[in-house]
Amino acid sequence: MDSYDSIARFYDLENAGFTEDLPFWADLAREHGGPVLELGCGSGRVLLYLAREGFRASGVDSSPKMLDLARRRLALQPAIAGNVELREESFTRLRLEETFPLVILPFNTFSHMTADEDVRAALDTIAAHLSPGGTAVLSLPNPIPLYGDPDEALVLERTFRDEERGVTIQQFSSLRVDRAAQLGRITWVYDEIGPGGDVNRTTAPMTLRYFFPNELTVWFERSGLLLKSLWGDYDRSPFEDGSPELIVVGRRPG
Repeated sequence: MDSYDSIARFYDLENAGFTEDLPFWADLAREHGGPVLELGCGSGRVLLYLAREGFRASGVDSSPKMLDLARRRLALQPAIAGNVELREESFTRLRLEETFPLVILPFNTFSHMTADEDVRAALDTIAAHLSPGGTAVLSLPNPIPLYGDPDEALVLERTFRDEERGVTIQQFSSLRVDRAAQLGRITWVYDEIGPGGDVNRTTAPMTLRYFFPNELTVWFERSGLLLKSLWGDYDRSPFEDGSPELIVVGRRPG
């Protein structure tokens, strides 16, 4: 089962407060024009925002339950239904009969490409769906702080409510970094606490790959893409050691 299928019911609740990147993606869409292709669109957090901003947006994701969330959210916004297309597919195999001036992978999506063959396939997919001169933007975690000495203890990330089911949810995480393999092995733990104090625990292991700037140039070139910029935050500041993000901007020649 896709890891996100097992935690889909928590996803929108835990990320409800994360909106700081939305104007960034909308500004990119205004600069490059639509339609926009989002790979790894999940529950539609970014995709539906772009549709509300007036752009036609196509979203691809491999998790049926996350796409169900996106469809339910879309059903509540009928005014933008004509601007949105959703497709269930692994984007390592995706081949649409359309190219786009802008392809985006927000919120660490590309980090799920842990094997070399998946990295190559994902970048080939991006290149195949970019219009000549089109731009691809990937938001990744900055790997540098993670290569220090991370604490592998279980850490409480946040507490939130599911009012519909009447439970309080505590979200924990534990991270173990495999430096040689450039992998972060994360365990997410969700404790649902009922009104009577009973606890139902869901555990979801997940692995992310960390990319360094110099290797990204090589990966992009192998797929016929040019690495154009590296930003360290959504304000487009240059990437530095302590930047909160690693935002990668690539371009298809043309």
